[in-house]
Amino acid sequence: MFNSSVLDVALGVVFAFLAVSLITSAVVEAINSIFKLRSRSLLSGVKALVNDPNFTGLAIALYRHAAVNPRSGGASTAGGTDAPLKNTPAYIQPRQFANALLDITGLSAASATEAARAPGPQAVEALTNALDTSLADATNPQIKQLLTDIVQRTRGDIEQVRTETAAWFDGAMDRVGGAFKRWTQLISFMIAFLLAGALNVDTINVATVLWAQPTVANHLQVLACADKDCPDMAKSAADVIAALDNTLPIGWPPGRLQTFEGYPWEALLGWLVTAFATLFGAPFWFDMLQGFVRLKGAGPSPAEKQDGSAAAN
Repeated sequence: MFNSSVLDVALGVVFAFLAVSLITSAVVEAINSIFKLRSRSLLSGVKALVNDPNFTGLAIALYRHAAVNPRSGGASTAGGTDAPLKNTPAYIQPRQFANALLDITGLSAASATEAARAPGPQAVEALTNALDTSLADATNPQIKQLLTDIVQRTRGDIEQVRTETAAWFDGAMDRVGGAFKRWTQLISFMIAFLLAGALNVDTINVATVLWAQPTVANHLQVLACADKDCPDMAKSAADVIAALDNTLPIGWPPGRLQTFEGYPWEALLGWLVTAFATLFGAPFWFDMLQGFVRLKGAGPSPAEKQDGSAAAN
């Protein structure tokens, strides 16, 4: 049962998905690093969060704070106040953001006198006066109202103010992260589709060939197997790769282009399936591949049965 043709086909298809996913992940990560997409996305999110789209008010003050941007000296690249800062961060800890915001708005300094006292009207009054001084009503009324409400709700307890401010930032960044993830998935799909076409990773054709030639899947199992007791491990990697080069339906060997010209829509559909599959990510397909290899080879090991990991595989 474990050496059925169904497992052969699944093993080969998952191997193809894993290969394309790994290349796609590397390309997407390189694009993110070169163009600093994470830091730019975070900066846009912070600008929107504190109502500073021109980067001339509260947002730039936060980015000049060492708690938010420790790798920068606070000077802009062009010397102007509205120019991009150097080394903008790709991540900001919510607690550090809260500390910086409380410092900038004067809440940290205002709470020093009331720190030894229990939270109450005097603490609320001291913090509210600090907000009135640092944030005029016409400057940023929404953020002022937010912080004022937090101060009143916490009765001036500065630690609770810091905690609620961090939670507010964390929730907002979840939405920013979601938007960045959707953009990354779109880029990943486009790159995966181009790779599938360039390498001719046609899922439909791969599955068809593996169903008709089970030995191709056996060769893939040797390359994917992580255990020393795998079947066919006596074969050298060079022999296996040479065999796959002649049988694996991937790439553009002589004569493959003529086949594509006869069935273009079927090939395009196969590339689309491959591109969609890569959205699950390389770790997902790697775990899936290892599970199929263990199932096809000898089933789960006693250790996997004991710790419960066999059920996941």
